[in-house]
Amino acid sequence: MSEPAAKSPLTVTYCGDEPPECASAPVVIRFGGVSGVERKPGRLEIRVGLEPLGVESGWGECWSLPDGAEGETGVDGSLSYLRHKDCLIGCWIQPLDAAGDPDPLTERAYREILAGCRSLGFEHLVRVWNYLPAINDPVAGQERYRGFCSGRARVFEAFPEYEQFLPAATAIGTHSDGLLIYFIATREAAARIENPRQVSAYRYPRQYGPRSPSFARASLWQSGPESAELFISGTASIVGHESRHVGDLEAQIDESLRNIGVLLEQAATDHPVRVEKPRDLSLLKVYLRHVADAPAAERHLRARLGHDVPCLLLHGDICREELLVEIEGLYSERLTRGVRDTIKN
Repeated sequence: MSEPAAKSPLTVTYCGDEPPECASAPVVIRFGGVSGVERKPGRLEIRVGLEPLGVESGWGECWSLPDGAEGETGVDGSLSYLRHKDCLIGCWIQPLDAAGDPDPLTERAYREILAGCRSLGFEHLVRVWNYLPAINDPVAGQERYRGFCSGRARVFEAFPEYEQFLPAATAIGTHSDGLLIYFIATREAAARIENPRQVSAYRYPRQYGPRSPSFARASLWQSGPESAELFISGTASIVGHESRHVGDLEAQIDESLRNIGVLLEQAATDHPVRVEKPRDLSLLKVYLRHVADAPAAERHLRARLGHDVPCLLLHGDICREELLVEIEGLYSERLTRGVRDTIKN
């Protein structure tokens, strides 16, 4: 008898505004307008203040649970969440304008997020998305991104051996008000993956700010006995700790994809997943500093990746002013019995 199809507790797809799967999905991420979150019974609708670009500018994200299951929604202070037996999806948002210092608000956000996760029984952050306005502008004597990193780091660094528990993450500058953070948390820790071509972000030298960015380059979540998700953090044209190919969009895309390819190699070497190269990814999300770069970026990405990988382009500011593009990805795999047994052992 053949084995039943493997199921994941969380399936992420891109979809248009009104297909049936989007209308019924427990979590929907939409792009454009003002950042915000709306909580309904069994459903979270999150809006990210980044304008979509390119051919698929009408896409959003649909996060579905297996067999049409519904999660339990709730609120804890500024944290709205949807809880399933295997994962917690949460969203934290508070006002923050382009003149405000993100440092204290970010520290508050991560304290409340981690406290909420613990109280709900999901202690481990697997993947986090951070969006804030004017990320490269100066405030309180430093770039706003560096203030964001300082606030986040103070929370994580309070834990022993905190580097082992850092999530995969993205931090992008929006063009609307609000500090918006949404995340996936689990009951057990995911595997963390670093890129040997890059200095780990949490070990960056002081030239990049008083505290280093607190994230892993990727995280691998074995989300069930027969499935795994590999979350690739926002990845840019950085080798070692230095930006490369300043002013050259296509070269920055190529370097970012090269870094993603190395992460995939590390995942396949150290863990039983069968991913080999960026064109194997299930989804890509591409952040572009300049709207005018969208056509060239789309052409170049398709030349490198083909047309099978769904790719969403968004207008957002990258954490370093010299960087024009940042790319994140998801690889979702349904495991065979042999691969599953290897993970267990």
